[in-house]
Amino acid sequence: MSFQLDVPRASDAQLAALFHNIMVDDEIDLSVLCPDDVSPRCTEEELQACYRLCWQLLERGVDMNAFRRLIVRIALTRSPDAEERAAFKKVRARFKHMRFACSNFDRRHRYPRQLHFITSLMGFLQDAFKNGQQLRTVWLAVVLRLALTRGPFAMIRHRLAAFQPTTPDEFMTFQKAETGKLAAALEGGKPITGRQFHALRKIISRRTAFVDTLRVVRPSVKLNALSLYLATINGLMGDMHDELILKQVRGEWDYHEGLFALPDEISSRLRMLVSRSV
Repeated sequence: MSFQLDVPRASDAQLAALFHNIMVDDEIDLSVLCPDDVSPRCTEEELQACYRLCWQLLERGVDMNAFRRLIVRIALTRSPDAEERAAFKKVRARFKHMRFACSNFDRRHRYPRQLHFITSLMGFLQDAFKNGQQLRTVWLAVVLRLALTRGPFAMIRHRLAAFQPTTPDEFMTFQKAETGKLAAALEGGKPITGRQFHALRKIISRRTAFVDTLRVVRPSVKLNALSLYLATINGLMGDMHDELILKQVRGEWDYHEGLFALPDEISSRLRMLVSRSV
């Protein structure tokens, strides 16, 4: 590697700003308008700084021993209290953002399978205890605790350190491909499945994570405006996805086969984003 992930060391203020951005990246404001520039360009140094910041947020922001103890408590109680849910959510947010960082800033534009497995487990576990699935909560908590033992977690850290920086041109090509997927899904207003909807939401979440990291590295009023617009789309899609999962849990709908049309409040904002993308 031509650079170190811990040098330069991000300030506490930078890490706090990034975490704040992450925690509000799905807040909905229907009055926010789409900016003219939705495809900010970056230098190679900025892209590397973005990845480094995400890595330090995870490395310095999570007490893994405390988190392992929290998972054990969740397994034992089957229904974590509000404080425990909040603590779990904060750790999961850091892992999710690191996964987005791999997709965005590594030239392979994919995340290590081990990181994806851990982050997905966290999501499944959170869905389980939110929806009162106690047996599933116990099972997933046990699996997650085993996956976070020192050996397997050391492998994840090693993979994250083996970062291959993307170039500005490669990054723009990646974003154009993502925008193309949004455009294809919106064409003709065709109905989609829950799984297809989730794939679209991940594109928006990746884009939101990129902008929210970049605006710490390169503070900008324009980036703040773009973040607010993306957060609204992300929040609308997140709320809808939660509803789809709940219907699946209740046996009211088939997440993989059931079809539905995107609500206009989501589709219209996605179309505006696509139309203004480079």
